[in-house]
Amino acid sequence: MKTKKLYIISTRIFGLILMITVGYLFLTGSRYSKLVGYFVYMSIACLIIPLPSPPYVIGMGKIFQPGIVAIVGSIGSCIAVFFEYHVVTWIFSKSELQQKVEDSGLFQKFARFFKHAAFICLVITGFAPLPLEPFRLAAILIRYPVPKYVLATFIGKFPRYYLLALLGDSFQIPNRYLIVMLILLLVIPMITTFILNRLRVNT
Repeated sequence: MKTKKLYIISTRIFGLILMITVGYLFLTGSRYSKLVGYFVYMSIACLIIPLPSPPYVIGMGKIFQPGIVAIVGSIGSCIAVFFEYHVVTWIFSKSELQQKVEDSGLFQKFARFFKHAAFICLVITGFAPLPLEPFRLAAILIRYPVPKYVLATFIGKFPRYYLLALLGDSFQIPNRYLIVMLILLLVIPMITTFILNRLRVNT
């Protein structure tokens, strides 16, 4: 339990430091440094280090062509999910949780269904602005092939990032609004998690 809390706190702190660093580069850095910072950020944002990406993608769309933003962001996301796949696999292999999950009848039924639709589910997960992380986690648990996992991520993320960058290019949303959006996307999940934990403790 303490290890889990330490992990959550450490990833939040790392994510916050990364956001501040990339945000500083975005506001004050050169075009090259902004693009590099954006690529690094997108290469780390994943299930393990949950960082909000839409504000940065929109902001980059104000500076670069949507196609460039989409390609760089999508490649970064592919690196992130590749890292995510292997780390989550390693974590589950070192605990009894994986065996418990695999022995679950419900999971076995879900796995049989998911194997037939995993690719399209991962594409939809990459594109849709919805909390569909359980599908990505399921793909990892059933050992879905890494190349297909990464490819599905790219196919799903590219049009999403392109549209977000196009939004930034078309409307030139002021940075102060993007900063507010970033804070909300970071704080709301934390508050939700805190409330759910409190409710779980009280029941």
